Amino acid sequence: MCEWRGDVQGVVRQEAVLLTLIVSLIMVRTAPQVVCVAEGLDRSPILLRGDYLGQDAPASIPTLFAPGVISTCKEHSAALFTPDGEELYFGRMFPAAIYFMKQVDGEWTIPRVASFSGEFIDLYPHLSPDGERIVFSSNRPVREGGAPLAGPRLHLWMVERAETGWSEPRHLGPVVNSGVRQGSSAVTRDGTLYFNRRDSSHPGNSTDIFRSRPTDGEYMTVENVGHVINSNSPDHSPYVAPDESYIIFSSFRGGYGKSDLFISFKRSDGLWSQPRNMGARINSPAKEEYPHVTPDGRYLFFNSNRPSPLNRNEIPDGPGNIYWVDAGIIAELKPDDSNSPP
Repeated sequence: MCEWRGDVQGVVRQEAVLLTLIVSLIMVRTAPQVVCVAEGLDRSPILLRGDYLGQDAPASIPTLFAPGVISTCKEHSAALFTPDGEELYFGRMFPAAIYFMKQVDGEWTIPRVASFSGEFIDLYPHLSPDGERIVFSSNRPVREGGAPLAGPRLHLWMVERAETGWSEPRHLGPVVNSGVRQGSSAVTRDGTLYFNRRDSSHPGNSTDIFRSRPTDGEYMTVENVGHVINSNSPDHSPYVAPDESYIIFSSFRGGYGKSDLFISFKRSDGLWSQPRNMGARINSPAKEEYPHVTPDGRYLFFNSNRPSPLNRNEIPDGPGNIYWVDAGIIAELKPDDSNSPP
């Protein structure tokens, strides 16, 4: 249930106004030239209660998630809920940081920058299946006292839940972070890390999806997931089921738009099935990326820069809005023969 709150304490309202002014100044200087209706909404805090922020559940057609609150035309991830449904994390640009909300006494707080984010460029958060770890990309210095990474370079970092919040970010090491740019990631139940990497060894310095299985908690080896998943076009934004039974990812290989969502299922022989485009119900002439399935398996979240009630035209490359849809489409796309040729 959503309603306008009329008894907000003055200090909370002052904080919201100050945050709005700061974000507005930053957007004027750095944001793409796109008109977003969310920028003109009343900035008074909104009282949100219930599962999934009290939003009406989607059916088989993707809908904007929490427009004006979560979706504001500058998001850079999916919406990531913890298994208990009490916390939400997502990425937002201008500035590039990781935000969170949580339920306190039955009410959702306003979006705030996470404790481990806000100083450097932080993008592409992924929440582990148990809600205990967040992996994200950042240009923060690899060594204490060093300079931030230059240009497009991003490395993967991880924070772990602690008694008082989140740990300090931990660099995932030189083996994982050996490419030009390590982008969005996914972690399975056993800790296997999937991520996309821009690699100079790939034709055209393009992007592939890689995998690393932990050894004593460290990622010591990395392997390309192979030609069945990866193509000669950029392949990125992996989401992998906690049991590795399927992978959803974004690819520029062709389809309905610039970058579509594809799905592949793990066969009984351990190989991936031929990826299937998730179809016109999910994909658009614009870009779809950063898929994520909720811990309860009910909904598929993803990001898209397609035109929407918030933005008349496509949002220029970079940010988008967050959409959600019934996850039943995953079962619909599963091949009848699990051993169909890759």
